[in-house]
Amino acid sequence: MACYEDLPEARACQKGTHEKYRRGEYRKGDRMIWTLALVMGGLVGLSLGMFGSGGSILAVPILVYLLGIETKSAIAMSLVIVGVTAFWGAWQQWRQKTLCLRAAVFFSAVGIAGALGGTWVGLRISDTLQMSLFALLMVVVAVTMLLKKETEVVPGKNECQMRTDLAGGLGAGVGFMTGLLGVGGGFLIVPALNSLGRLKLRLAIGTSLFVIAVNAAAGALGYFGKVNFNWPLVAIFVVCSLLGSGWGVRLARRMPVENLRKSFAGLILLLGTWLLVKNLWGL
Repeated sequence: MACYEDLPEARACQKGTHEKYRRGEYRKGDRMIWTLALVMGGLVGLSLGMFGSGGSILAVPILVYLLGIETKSAIAMSLVIVGVTAFWGAWQQWRQKTLCLRAAVFFSAVGIAGALGGTWVGLRISDTLQMSLFALLMVVVAVTMLLKKETEVVPGKNECQMRTDLAGGLGAGVGFMTGLLGVGGGFLIVPALNSLGRLKLRLAIGTSLFVIAVNAAAGALGYFGKVNFNWPLVAIFVVCSLLGSGWGVRLARRMPVENLRKSFAGLILLLGTWLLVKNLWGL
């Protein structure tokens, strides 16, 4: 049973005091939950496949506000979903030789420390503050996507080159954000690899998937044993996200992606603004 406001136990559900909701255990006959998981998991993957970033930022609000999962559990589960999806994408990029291992390992090394630090902080702040920060990030991502122009791409080289002084700080910062909020941070990693590493865009995208996978794994391990995971729900999201990602890649070749990107960014902006107001009101 989902955590809707018209249910008597909705308040307890949101605060995590209702034992069934706290453990993420739902009745097997509650088909609405699994239907929502199937559809929303596919939507997350579809957006990732079409736009390359921003899709994973939908996972946490879906888990919290549609499926009634506690905030910290939702963030931890999102890390697993994002990590597995990114790992699969990185493997495909590696096979196509569009992954710079040197840059990926460097970014990941500093990102792991950042992710563990983000997890440590995330476990110690309130759910309301955590969701407020998440909503603020959604607004930033949406504005970035709206302002992005396809022509603003550094030409790049095929060789792996990088300014380690700047990239190290950015890698740790992205890892911290991943552990704290459960998002991949591809919208920051790709431009950084393209500008600092002078990698071609396709190589930067492939490399970012490896970094996201490692950061997400580190963050998930930081939450493991401290929050509750609903593994059947995670499995459904992962499978549907992978399938949706494949469809998204195909659709991106046939549809005006730039117009769709703007519409998707507008949706994230509206959702992020609503979440920000909702959670700041509760602080």
